[in-house]
Amino acid sequence: MPRFRQLSQILELMHEKERIRNLGLIAHIDHGKTTLTDSLLAGAGLLSPKMAGTARVLDYLEEEQKRKITIKTANISLFYRSYVINLVDTPGHVDFTGKVTRALRAIDGAVVVVDAVEEIMAQTEVVTRQALEERVRPVLFINKVDRLITELQLNAAQIETKLQHVIGSFNDLVELYGDEGFKEKWKVDPAKGNVAFGSALHGWGFTLSIARQKAVKFSDIVDAYRNMQHEELRAKLPVYEAVFEMAISNLPNPKEAQSYRMEKIWDGHVNSEIGRVISECTDDGPAVMCVTNVQADADGGVVATGRLFSGIVRKGDKLRLVDAQSETTVNHVYVQMGSFREEVAEVSAGNILALAVSGAVKAGETLVDSVHQEAMVPFEGINYVSEPVVTVAVEPKDPKDLPLLLEALDKLAVEDPNLTVNVDKETGEYLLNGMGELHLEIAIKQLGNSLQVSSSTPRVVYRESVTTKGVKAMAKSPNKQNKFVIQVEPLTEDTAEPERQDCAEDAGSVLSVDEYRNVLFDCSGKTEPLDEAVLESIISGFEFACRAGPLCGEPMKHVKANIVDIQLSKKTELQGSMEIMRGVSKAVFGSFLTARPVLLEPVYKTLITVPTELVGECQRIVSSRRGKISGFEHKGLLAVITGYVPVAESFCLSQELRSTASGRAFWQSILDRWERMPEKLAAEVIEKIRKRKGLTAEIPKAERFLDIDTGRC
Repeated sequence: MPRFRQLSQILELMHEKERIRNLGLIAHIDHGKTTLTDSLLAGAGLLSPKMAGTARVLDYLEEEQKRKITIKTANISLFYRSYVINLVDTPGHVDFTGKVTRALRAIDGAVVVVDAVEEIMAQTEVVTRQALEERVRPVLFINKVDRLITELQLNAAQIETKLQHVIGSFNDLVELYGDEGFKEKWKVDPAKGNVAFGSALHGWGFTLSIARQKAVKFSDIVDAYRNMQHEELRAKLPVYEAVFEMAISNLPNPKEAQSYRMEKIWDGHVNSEIGRVISECTDDGPAVMCVTNVQADADGGVVATGRLFSGIVRKGDKLRLVDAQSETTVNHVYVQMGSFREEVAEVSAGNILALAVSGAVKAGETLVDSVHQEAMVPFEGINYVSEPVVTVAVEPKDPKDLPLLLEALDKLAVEDPNLTVNVDKETGEYLLNGMGELHLEIAIKQLGNSLQVSSSTPRVVYRESVTTKGVKAMAKSPNKQNKFVIQVEPLTEDTAEPERQDCAEDAGSVLSVDEYRNVLFDCSGKTEPLDEAVLESIISGFEFACRAGPLCGEPMKHVKANIVDIQLSKKTELQGSMEIMRGVSKAVFGSFLTARPVLLEPVYKTLITVPTELVGECQRIVSSRRGKISGFEHKGLLAVITGYVPVAESFCLSQELRSTASGRAFWQSILDRWERMPEKLAAEVIEKIRKRKGLTAEIPKAERFLDIDTGRC
């Protein structure tokens, strides 16, 4: 017996692609996404209108209710006036941006929620950029218009001017990040019906067409608040009506969206047989699903949530994991209803669904029915805008629980790909890496649900790089029978694309680009005649060296290694994989240490919104943390300070700002870049890291890794 009476109506319409909208709510933190979601649920008959705005139905985790922020993406399928709205509520905090990125793969349209007072903020830009990169069409809801009246005391004309400025700023983002051929028609305009205004908290909203139908002007809204009659607006201008009508009229159905999205998000040829089937979003084709979220299931399997781009999925189906090259069985098929999952017989193409499956499935995986596995190409990898820059060491309080800890860490990494787990080989510590303090704090609380753990204070992740060309370093393998000559040089941010890197001889090829954008380049052509096994060993040696540099064992970043010469033993048995790997890594280290190596630290772009009288104190706090102020903007009674703060100096920044501003300051920090550390400070940090890892105090000399005079190779 289904818990939701609308389920039967939803299932009836799932096959009618024109009546489906896959829709997400995206925004800067505290701009009102989840509050708006309550109103949409009320409009669909799933929540009492009196509870809308305060229930936060899709923030059903204990931590979400306690902190009053969204931590995970939540899906719910709604029935509204003969349409199926597959709705996704996403987090607004920067630490959980990766979850927004994954959710965007499953949707075709996004309602971008913007606070009328704060306007376009840092995270607004980030999530809008992400949406446009996934070819997700945006519409705009300008929320908290009531604040313009009650806080800024603006009149109707001033409100219209303010809102036009927000619309113009949003269209600037579309112009900047939108694809050619889409950006012009995707820009928003109230006259087109793709902009809505309102107050999600007070439950009212309207588009221009609704305002005309009901003869409402901004002066009427102002009068309603001045006369304490704004409650009447909820009945006259329900916000759910404005948002739903805007979405249904302006956002594409799945069939329309897949016709232009596939070339952007799928690695295959859209003109191939399977490509045409997926682009047409047909139920008759093979079942093809992109997984966007994974949760561990009680029975030992996983529940994989994602978008079905083609075909129909039923219980008992055999599906192929294209990336993992394995098979899985569908144990249950679900439609997600917030914190509940409703089991159904089948789900057809164009919908968002959840599958309980056996085996290990990861976010980003492509599932296809086993019959068509040979023809299927995986979906484009999901590109994240940030990377883990903060780490903590975790250990069980009871040593006997170590196996439980490893199991729990693996589960965390599967459920959230933006959390990475690794073991420090020098110290034996289990390290959990995340996007920021909050990200790790939530993860450790999740670990605490399985076992008692203790964790270190947060540490910053650093990178090692070079500033000039190193020598042509020659190193031999441990058996002295294989020689490698490698020269290291910097790979700068603006030339970090491998195809733009050239050798002095204007010849060569890229052999490897690792996760930190380090490039192995063959300038000599010596690798062309080599066996594949030997070439793989050379690449493995390079990547091994890049994972832990010689300064303090931190990963290298933006380093280009040119292979100048290779001389292998004529005896195959002396060309062992480990011999080659160690010879290559020694040559990389040797040249690296002669290329004026430096330590890079991550730097946050920090935006602080604060009352104008507190600007001076907030600027002082930023400056005291090695920060730099780069911008200052007045927005009514508030000021927005833009600054850059090293991640290492950002710990406890929230507590200091909260204390200084008595809770009236709001801030957001986004990873902006990696920056060279001041030389004296870098030396202190390197010494501390080497000590913590149990390394010798002194950085090794280049000669330790070289076998002859490097200048004569």
